[in-house]
Amino acid sequence: MEQRRISLGVYPTPLNKLERLSQELNKNIYIKRDDMCGVALGGNKVRKLEFLLADAINRGCDTVITTGGVQSNHAMLTAACAKRLGLEAVLVLMGAEQEYQGNLLLDQLFGARVLFTGVPQDEIAAEMEWVAAGLRGEG
Repeated sequence: MEQRRISLGVYPTPLNKLERLSQELNKNIYIKRDDMCGVALGGNKVRKLEFLLADAINRGCDTVITTGGVQSNHAMLTAACAKRLGLEAVLVLMGAEQEYQGNLLLDQLFGARVLFTGVPQDEIAAEMEWVAAGLRGEG
């Protein structure tokens, strides 16, 4: 049976009252702590990936491809969640290659294949199709 969603995070995440801001504004102000979902400070991006990666698995995929900027949170979280599920992640990043630090270092630690394209955002879809065609050719 196909799964519509794969649980990746720890939910519900807490709601914390912002005491000083509440006092300053004379209103009760809360913040939803989705950064505490249990996956690399992931928040709402992890919730989205629960559906997208379930769909990939249901389709029999062993590799997922995504894009973003060189320090993309989405790309890093895709790599983290894919690794957890035994999928390969290919990150087709917009921008020039740079030192592996921040999210780029995490991408590497999660075992993602990182490709620096140097193409602008309006050309990234074609670049991703080219990468997908190459992966299909590899089986």
